Amino acid sequence: MVASLTLKLEPIAAAHTENDETSMVIEKDGQRAWLFMPDAATTGLRPLLIVLHGAGKEQMWSLSEGTMSVHAWADRARTHGINVLYPAARGSTWDFISSGRRSRKDVDFLAHAINRTRRMACVDDGRIGLLGISDGGSMALSLATHNPTVFQAAMSISGGFCASPPRAPTAASAPRLFLKHGAADPMFPLARVGLPLRDSLLELGYKVVHRVGEGEGGMFGPAGHVPDGWHTEFVPAWLGMPTA
Repeated sequence: MVASLTLKLEPIAAAHTENDETSMVIEKDGQRAWLFMPDAATTGLRPLLIVLHGAGKEQMWSLSEGTMSVHAWADRARTHGINVLYPAARGSTWDFISSGRRSRKDVDFLAHAINRTRRMACVDDGRIGLLGISDGGSMALSLATHNPTVFQAAMSISGGFCASPPRAPTAASAPRLFLKHGAADPMFPLARVGLPLRDSLLELGYKVVHRVGEGEGGMFGPAGHVPDGWHTEFVPAWLGMPTA
């Protein structure tokens, strides 16, 4: 049986008013998410960006403070004026993928982490976006298309699929999808994976921005699987989207 990808936001009694810059870890049953909240003294509610790592969590995507994965997110959060939530999967990748789409424990933890963040941080519920790379990109697209009332955008870098996406709701309520694939990605080739994924989402009525990285390819590099600058490839475009 395929697991559900739907999640719900809990009602929040009042907006959080803490303005101090804060970095913390949210933990439940041994699973963790790193949260960074920049100083919100002058801007009030802030967008929330949820970053989904790719496969190989303990290699390239470690959640430990100071690693390549989370160290720079504080500066990016300050630069863009956003809260950043960086959850870690239970295993080396998201269990919805590793289990053959039969488990949603990571999705349940993600829902817990988002709701916990909303209780502690100044989050604008109308500006919650997902950003993922590789397996994280696949999860970003899958979660956004199944939860259009929760996520307004999904930014997928080198994603391999979108799980059984429903037809897009009305143009005003459908999440905006941003995709990038390297022209010479050795893991998810552009012609075999990237372009068909883009076309399938367009056919379902989603507004899709698609970019192709040019270069020599390989795992790292502008046309490879992990392109330079993927962390902020579409963040300005997401922040520039009109709010409801």
